[in-house]
Amino acid sequence: MSVAFGHFDGVHRGHQAILAHKPEKIYIQPITGQAVLTTDEERDALIREYAGQACSIIHVDKRLETKGFDSVIVGSHHPGLVSLKEHNEKLDLIKPVLYKGEPITADRIADTLLRGEIEEAEEMLGHPYTMTGEVVYGRQLGRTVGMPTVNMKIASNKLIPRHGVYGTITIVDGVRYLGVTSIGPRPTVDDYPTITIETFLLHFNRDLYGQVITMEIKNFIRPITKFESLQAVREQVDKDVLYVVEKGLE
Repeated sequence: MSVAFGHFDGVHRGHQAILAHKPEKIYIQPITGQAVLTTDEERDALIREYAGQACSIIHVDKRLETKGFDSVIVGSHHPGLVSLKEHNEKLDLIKPVLYKGEPITADRIADTLLRGEIEEAEEMLGHPYTMTGEVVYGRQLGRTVGMPTVNMKIASNKLIPRHGVYGTITIVDGVRYLGVTSIGPRPTVDDYPTITIETFLLHFNRDLYGQVITMEIKNFIRPITKFESLQAVREQVDKDVLYVVEKGLE
């Protein structure tokens, strides 16, 4: 039986090279003390997408005893290669996947997201950076200027990219809607440090409260800015909408 093991955070192109060998069992080791690129649910779904629906995903909550396997699929730069070779029948060594001459890693992708370099992150991930969460009630101030927004609550350990305004695609009941999303505080309406994720969706006018939706972050538009009024915010969002439409996000 072939196995793979690791954090698989982000299920990036380096991980995909391992999963392409279709390991039958995949042991997921925990990540503690830091924000993650993918929640457990997001990661498991991506693993099955690349390794096949039949693979067995096993979450372990302590150090995995990596001995006695018939075949271990592992990156060729894994720090424990010597021990793995000694205690397992066969190793399938996978070369690291490079981006701009350097190995792709979850830490490298996280740093890129924190700089707001979304296209670079997507290149390394091999798929869009997504956020999934429940639609919750906000202060509904956008409605007062004809700009209703969808407010999303995400997992507390999910990595939040650089605060700013982004071009996004939100998936509702399998349909993709173009949008403009603000991630960060709202200095125009209050001085609180609370981080919100709120999206103005194009050609959409439905009540989504309580539903779980997924949003793909596609590109950084501009930093968070304090405006003189909500009407000024609306006028800027109109410009942001034109920008994302012209970009032709898919």
